[in-house]
Amino acid sequence: MELEAATRRFHLWFRGLRSLRRDLSSARWSDDPAQLEALVGRFVVHLESYCAARAELDPVWTLSAPWASPAERGAAYWLAGWRPTTLVHLLHTESGRRFEAQLPDLLLGVRSGNLGDLSPEQLAQVDELQRRTVAEEDALSREMAEVQEGHGVVAPGDGGGELELDVRGLVRRVRAVLDRADALRLRTMKRAVEILQPAQAAELLVAAADMEIGFREFGLKYGPGRDR
Repeated sequence: MELEAATRRFHLWFRGLRSLRRDLSSARWSDDPAQLEALVGRFVVHLESYCAARAELDPVWTLSAPWASPAERGAAYWLAGWRPTTLVHLLHTESGRRFEAQLPDLLLGVRSGNLGDLSPEQLAQVDELQRRTVAEEDALSREMAEVQEGHGVVAPGDGGGELELDVRGLVRRVRAVLDRADALRLRTMKRAVEILQPAQAAELLVAAADMEIGFREFGLKYGPGRDR
């Protein structure tokens, strides 16, 4: 997949993200759980299909993400995308914010069903998801650091003397790390959705979309990449 096609695919994905965000925002307080579940499922599939498309892209383009603004690459990206733990941190933030806002109602036994109303079991599962995701992120960061330092990507030249850079081996290792990073992003989102009730999942995904859209709009408006 050439860069122009990859850039078009990103813009199509981003427009789809905006559309899904609007649908989820409109339906998140719906009394129809089936509708919410369907929309949440569409959001997850949207990310899944984009990750599959990225797997076909030259890993050099994936890592450099030339379609993104400098602000996105510098402030929001980890291995060419958002950190999976960012989703968990966002869940904690939204849950805490809503819990504080509706504490008087909760003390009276009034349940809202939103992210401020997570059960002890859900909170324990979210904490476990965070611990596991942090460990996997750290492992991937270490592996990418080893690749960038040239570990395991030099080989004897044809004459058996001087060492030569194994470019193909380097690209294969970068591709493997990026694929696992995308898999971790997708796995983290799926697990978060499994833990939450449909209305809670919709609320989290709206917040996640707002964060990604906000970063992009800021970068395009104020950064040197605003002409993209």
